Formats: sequence, structure tokens, C-alpha cells
Amino acid sequence: MSRSEIFRQNVRTIRDIIFRNVFLLVNGVIFGVVVFLVAFGDVQEAVFLGMVTVLNMMIGTVQEIRAWRMLQKLEMVATPMVTTVDADNQEHLVAVGDVEKGDRIKLKLGDQVPCDGFLTVSHGLEVSEALITGESASFPKEKGDSVLGGDIVTAGLGVMEAEEAPAESRIAKMTRSIKKYSASFSPIQVALNKLMIYIGYLLVVAIIFSVVRGALVHELPTDIVKGVGALTSIISPQGLLVIVTLIFAFGATNLYKRNVLMQELNAMEKIARIKNLCLDKTGTLTENGLSVNEMILAPGFEKDAAESAVAAYILGSHDSSQTMSAIERSLRNDFTGEIDEELSFSSARKFGGVHLKNGTDKIILAGAPGILLERLEKEEEKLWLREIIDRVTKMGKRIVFFAKAEGETLPHDLSAVHLHAIAAFVLNNDLRDGVADTIKFFQDRGVIVRIISGDHIETVKAVAAAAGVKNTDLAIKGTDMENWSELNYLERVKDYTIFARVKPEQKEKLIEALKKDGFTAMVGDGANDALAIKKADLGIAMFDGAAATRQIASVVLVKNSFADLPEGVGLSDRIIENIEICSSVFFNQVFVGFFFFLFLSLLNYSLPFTPLNITFINYFTVGLPCSLLFYWIVRPSTPHRIPDDRSFLRKVLPFPLSSAIPQAIIAMFAFYVSLNHAAPTGPSCMVVLSFIVTGFIFFMFTPWLYTGSITATQRKQMIILAVLEVVSIFALVKIPIFAMFYNIKPPEFGRAILLLPLGLMYWALQFFVAKLLTARQRGL
Repeated sequence: MSRSEIFRQNVRTIRDIIFRNVFLLVNGVIFGVVVFLVAFGDVQEAVFLGMVTVLNMMIGTVQEIRAWRMLQKLEMVATPMVTTVDADNQEHLVAVGDVEKGDRIKLKLGDQVPCDGFLTVSHGLEVSEALITGESASFPKEKGDSVLGGDIVTAGLGVMEAEEAPAESRIAKMTRSIKKYSASFSPIQVALNKLMIYIGYLLVVAIIFSVVRGALVHELPTDIVKGVGALTSIISPQGLLVIVTLIFAFGATNLYKRNVLMQELNAMEKIARIKNLCLDKTGTLTENGLSVNEMILAPGFEKDAAESAVAAYILGSHDSSQTMSAIERSLRNDFTGEIDEELSFSSARKFGGVHLKNGTDKIILAGAPGILLERLEKEEEKLWLREIIDRVTKMGKRIVFFAKAEGETLPHDLSAVHLHAIAAFVLNNDLRDGVADTIKFFQDRGVIVRIISGDHIETVKAVAAAAGVKNTDLAIKGTDMENWSELNYLERVKDYTIFARVKPEQKEKLIEALKKDGFTAMVGDGANDALAIKKADLGIAMFDGAAATRQIASVVLVKNSFADLPEGVGLSDRIIENIEICSSVFFNQVFVGFFFFLFLSLLNYSLPFTPLNITFINYFTVGLPCSLLFYWIVRPSTPHRIPDDRSFLRKVLPFPLSSAIPQAIIAMFAFYVSLNHAAPTGPSCMVVLSFIVTGFIFFMFTPWLYTGSITATQRKQMIILAVLEVVSIFALVKIPIFAMFYNIKPPEFGRAILLLPLGLMYWALQFFVAKLLTARQRGL
């Protein structure tokens, strides 16, 4: 992408952010109120209200732009790189965005083709076009054939010449819109957006009612306008969506510090929702690097001849996998002959081969021993290989088998091939550090862990058992699933924990079926995991894995450690819990304001507030408590809680709804107490204080309700916050300039003290309501 295009895209993003923060229904109403106040001569109130509203818009806009910039910096970490080849055949690692038309690009196993082009070199290259066409099959590509941006290299090696810049490829045009900031919303954001729409409808009806009622009872136009502004401020949860976005962005930044990179903002929420966790074996449970334990020669085969045949396969097939790299490092002899034809290994085929120009045995095949075993011509060799398979796989180790055959052409299937054994290589890769603890962490959360691998079933079972995976005896091979229908997948997939000898297209079907049974995540690192990761509700990839897999995944483990996930999940849990608390606090004020307005209207009173009164209330019922919530995200003090499966709104709405009516009744009492004994602004201050007292008491119960516990540390912090609020309120109402700004006249001490017993009564009621809701939640 050119600099001018990047600049235009950034301008569009900033424009969209400004639009979301400025052109809101609540801002439109408040600016309308400002205009009418100026028209009716109340310039001071108009200026104050306009200043506060503009300040809120600026804070929201600046904070969201900061969040966008933070996420842009994180995206740079996972910027895809490609290897270009210059005129002197020197290789250079460059960012995909720097590729230009005419560049020669090296393609190897696991790479994603960066742009449209054609092949100038092909050594058994095969690609999958699944990201473009949806078809999982791989296709061989020869010199001169075209390749498309987005293709995944599944076998072989090649060099392509770019016909256009990556930004102009078909896959880039298809995905450009979904790469935009804020295009993807989390389930929480979707739920909040939906609720905001309904609150907007309610606000419009309330405004119309307020205006009509004011006209009928002959209220002053300025009082009607102030009432509309106050009603808008109190019923609309201003800033909630911005706060949620900021919390997610904050979480993404902190997760990166824990070596977990979010490539989508909504992955922050998804990572805590996992119910089915599917893992590849090699590179996920085990270290990606392999080492050869032993080379077992076939009966009657010389070591030098075996090493020469193996070297011929590695040289001719251009297999760049970790497996062949490990075997190549263990060899002492090289191959000095010539290769006539090659067939690169692929996960779908389970074998590869080369055809030599000279020699008696011209064909060398390599692959999974179970695939090649039945094609061995001698019974002695079959028994030899079976004994190796039985012994080695139970130890959780891998076997790569090499065999030879005669023939003038390289076979692409094994139906008519007669093989003779050369050697079997036993390879080992240890469990990654912390894997067993990570598996236990997820299983303790009720997550079902499943292993999906292309390895031998006994090897997979042994490794899974060593990692602590439950029910490893519930295992099945890919060959047993070949005739499964879509209905079979849906009905049977839940019955198994281990899936071995699985092809890439089968992985995709397994993930699709498991998604019907609950939120499903797939963790992998190889090119054969790409389709499954794409299909999963949440795709997680290793940073050093196949480039295609990393680019498709929503989450990337920067240090290639599966053991980094628990910290990420723990932070995600805390973020969701605190978003629930924060949303509950916001909605409590909305519901209290609405019921208070409803009670006043039924008794033929208007709201005793101005918009700046509501701003004052929000500082102490929403602003300061939510600041403490940010601190709790960073420094948690509550025990980790396993989240329940209820939807966001079902968890958040019951408590503020059940608490709002008694709060509104207390506000009505405060209104009546001072109605006939104070100056015109006196009733508003009593009600303001009642809102703040009951709102803070409500906040005190939310951590207990939403997290299941509250610690002594949190109690101390809330007491400190309460003292800070009391001191701040006293200072603000006693300092004339602030009292005038917020239009608050302090009530007499004798009447204000009445709020203390009312607050204690409300505290006791909240204790009962929270207990009742907690017991009900545990019964769900």
C-alpha cells in the first residue's frame, strides 16, 4: 500500500472515530438545548453546558484515537514478511507491504502467497485456494502457472514473480473492508449497541412527553429546555461505549506484554468464552524443534546406502519442514546423483517421493509408516516395521519411514506400488514447558480439550496423556471418519477426545461440528492448521509457525508458548467482569433517572435538575468508581472466577433494574423533604446527594455480585474512595465558583443528614437483593 493510500485510510479512520463521538443523539439534544438557552437569554448556563459537552466529546475522541494507535502498533508486530530474490539470487526479508510489481518472491511450505503472480521456479509446489474459493483441496503448480494472493503453500518450494502489488490482489480487495478499525464488534459491544438503540427510543418518547407536559402547565421555556437537557443527560449512558472500547484496547496492550498478541479487538472477549479447545500436537503441546533419537536400518540394508537414499529424497523433494530438517542434520552422507522428478510431502497425501535419473531403485518414498506399511513386498519387513510402530508410538515419539521402489515414473498414489524398506527414523520433541499446567487450567474451567493431529494414534494418545488431557482413550483415526456424513460429524464428534491421522479438510469439518456444541478455539502452527483456525470461533497461532496460519489467526502467541494462554484468559476474565460492573453502574443511573422522572411526572412535577447537575452526579456515581475498576483490572485482588454462560445483558440488567426503583423512591423522599423549605435550587441539591449516596452504595455491591467475592483490600479501597468523594463533594458545594458552575446550593445540614438513615436502609435492601440474585445465579 502506498503512503498516500495509507494516509487516506488513516484520515478515513479518524473521521469515523470523530463521527462516532460527536454525532450522537445525546450530543445533538444537548447542543439544541444550548442554542435554546442562548435564545432565551440564559447565556451562562448555555456556556457552561456547552463547555462540558465539548470537553466530553474531545476526551472521548482523543481516547479512542489513542486506542486505535495502540492497536496499530500491535499490528506492526505481526506484519507479514516475505523472502524476495534479487538478480544475484540473494535473498532478502521484506514486509509484504513493500513488495512491488516484478519482484521475485520465494515460496515455501506454510507461506501465504502475498499477491497475484506466476511461477518462475517450481519444485513440487502445491497450493490450497481455500481462503478464496472455500475448497480445501491442494493443487500442483508448475513453472509458468499463475498463483493468487491468499493461496497457501501446502507442499514443495517455488519462486514467483509478482504481477501487481499485494494491495491490488483479489484477496486484499476481498478483505480490505474487514481490516478497518472498529469494523468488528465484540458480543458485548453488539449487546450494548442494541440496548442503546432502545434507550434512544425511550429518550425520544420521554422528551416529547416532557415538552408537551411543560407547555400544558405553562412552564417557562427556559425551564422546559433545561429539563430536556437534564433528561437527556440522565437517561443516556454517555461514554459507556467509549469506555468499553478503551478497556478492550488497554487489555490488548497488556496481553501483548504477556506475549499474547490480539489481531482483532473482539478476540479480547472471545478468549474467555472458550468451551471446546482443539490443539494440534506438534508445535503446540510439544516443542516445534525435532531431534532424531535413532535411525533404524531395514533388515539387510547398509547405513551408507540408506543415508544416501534419504539425502536424495531431502534434496529432491525440497521439503523444508522441521521433520526433514532434523533428519538432514543427523545424516553423514550426501547424495551426489541427479533427480529426475519430485513429489513433495503434503499433509493430505501423507507421503512424498523423488525419482532418480540413475540407479537400480530409482524411486525413494518417505512418509507415515502406517501409510506405506501395507505396500511393503516382504512379510519380514512388514513385521519389522510393525514392531517399531508398536514400540515407539506408545512412547509418544514420531516415526518417518523411507522406502524404495522400481519404476520409470513417480507414483502419485500407492495402489500399485511394491516397496522395499530402507530405514525408519525415530524423532522426539518434548512437551513444552508449562503445557500440563495449562491443560489443567482449562479443564478446571470446564473446557473440553481435544487433540487433532496427523500423527499416529498411539503417539498422539501418549503425548496427550503426558500433558494431562482427560479421556485419551476416546480416540479415532481419520481413516475411520472418511465416510462420515455431515450429520455423522454433528452426532459423533463430541464422543472423542483424540483425532489422529487427520487430513486438513477433516480438521475443518471437525471444528465446524464442534462449534455447534459450544464456543470453539483452535490452536496450531502449521499450514495444515490454517483452514481449521479460519473456521474456529477463535483461531490461535504460534508466532514462529506457518505465515499463513499466523495471518489468519485472531490471537498469536508471540513466544510460541501455549502456556502463555492462561494469563491471557485470566486478564480477559477480569476485563469482562469489570465491564459488567461498569455497565451495571451506568445502567443503574439510567434506570434510576427514568423511574424518578416517571414518578415526578405521575405527580405532576418536573425534573429538579439542570444538565450540569447530572454532570456533577456522574462524577461521583460513574466516573470515580469506574476509575477504581481500571485499577482492579491491572492489580486484581479477587480469586479467579470461572465465568458463567449467560449472555451479557442477562447478567448485567437484573441488578440495576431491581435496585433502581428503591433508589428513585429515596430520591422522591429527598425531593419532598426540601420542596417547601428551600430556595429554588435547594431541592435539586438534596436529590443530587440522594443519587450520589445510593449510587455509591449500589457500586459497593457490584464486585461481590459479578465476581462472586470481595476482598478486604477491595473494601479498604472502596472506603478510601468514599472518603475521597465526601471530601470532594463538600469542597465543590462550599467553593462558590464550583457551586455556581454546577448550579448547586448546599442544603441545610439537618435535612441532608436524613439521607444517612435512608442510605443505611438502602444498604440493607441491596444486601438482600444481591444475596437473592447470587443464589439465583448459582442455581442457573
